[in-house]
Amino acid sequence: MNIPSQTKAFLFDMDGVLVNTEDIAHDIFEKFALEYNSEFTEHDHKHILGSTESYWAKYLCEKWNVPISNEEFANIYWKRRNIVLDSKLKLLSGVKQLFDLLKNTGFKIALVTSTPRDYVNIILERFDLMNYFDVSVTGDEIINGKPFPEPYIKAIESLGLQPEECVVVEDSIGGVTSGKTAGCFVVAIPTIHAKGLDYSSADLVFESLNELILS
Repeated sequence: MNIPSQTKAFLFDMDGVLVNTEDIAHDIFEKFALEYNSEFTEHDHKHILGSTESYWAKYLCEKWNVPISNEEFANIYWKRRNIVLDSKLKLLSGVKQLFDLLKNTGFKIALVTSTPRDYVNIILERFDLMNYFDVSVTGDEIINGKPFPEPYIKAIESLGLQPEECVVVEDSIGGVTSGKTAGCFVVAIPTIHAKGLDYSSADLVFESLNELILS
């Protein structure tokens, strides 16, 4: 792999990196916007990509002038997402192959996501991924989410490692910033919803996890 020789762990974002939940979220928010005579654009998606629930709920509620609290709005979103997960949720190409490769070669694996724990567990159990992770940090377990470094710092400390021993894999600019600020080597794998954004701050930029496997 074309990564630093001192690497001992890989820290993965979830949405858009391991599963297609960014596509699912986009569809839900598009329909949501219509209820408030508004729209959810690719610009909006880029703006909230990788952010915590409190951030995207506040942003969309203000933009659409939603007449309920941010928390109520977020709860409706999660309920709608859970309804469509059975039919639309997919594991992205190369995930288990990469995880097996990393485990078999002695690397530790961590999950660092902005999604709350309850919803993370649903996805991990669905695809039998739980046992791959030595550590997991979710959006409801930190104070300052991505793009702040706190999520990755917490994961690194839980692994008992140094930042320079960790490779972060992200799809969002906020996630890349979080990983870099924490002191890690960062691989960016942007989704279609990040098209046109500047990923020059990442150490490597790939189109899919398959490229990471082959690097």
